[in-house]
This record gives sequence, C-alpha cells and structure tokens, in this order.
Amino acid sequence: MPYIGRPQSSGAFAKLDDVSSQFNNSKTVFNLTIGNQAFFPGNPYTLLVSLGGVIQEPLTSFTINDDQITFASAPQSGANFFCVVLSTTLNTEPLKTLTVGARSGAQTLDLHGRTLAIADRSGTKHTIGFNLT
Repeated sequence: MPYIGRPQSSGAFAKLDDVSSQFNNSKTVFNLTIGNQAFFPGNPYTLLVSLGGVIQEPLTSFTINDDQITFASAPQSGANFFCVVLSTTLNTEPLKTLTVGARSGAQTLDLHGRTLAIADRSGTKHTIGFNLT
C-alpha cells in the first residue's frame, strides 16, 4: 500500500550525541547535538529515543522544541541514552521564514510569534499562528 500523507524528509540516519552525563534525577531539558553542533529535528516522530533501555513515545514521553528535548519526567542519574534520527537532511538551522506563492506573486513570512489569516473558498478567514521562537 502506498504512503498516504505528507512525505517525510529523507536522508542519512544519524545518531545524536549522548546526553546521559547530564542526567541528575531532576533535569528534564537537554540540548540535541550531532558532533557538538545544534540539531533541529523536523518533528519528534523522526527520532528513535531510548532512555534507560526503554524506547520513548513521542509527545507522551518527550517533546521537541527547536534544538532541545524535554522528557516528561527527569531521567535517573546513571541511565543510558541514545537517539537515532530516522530521517533527516541534516539541517542544523531552524526555519525562520516561509515564502508562500500566490497568483499575484510570493510573500515571505516571519515565523517567530506571528499570525497569518487565510481565507477559504467561502471567504471564511482562518488564523494560523507561528510560534518558533
């Protein structure tokens, strides 16, 4: 059966740097890096995260914000960690603007804390919020 939905970015698999040395039973937020350079995942479903030998469920066990992972509960000191990026183009810069094409040209939008109203065919406007600070 063919894939239905938005296609994922494709590219080489990558293993993120180990953050287990920072586990202290209270810290929940950790920087994601590859080779000590910040890594910005496209979405949490492209990450295979193992914490203490248990695969973690995206959005339930961890969330992603820019180049940081936040665990639902603090990892125990001494727990092991690994994270494999399942699909990536190895972009290390976050998306800051978006160019949208239109019949009368294109418009570039700043994505940090801005909103955009889009009208559907009936003329009803829908607000889309961007919060990528």
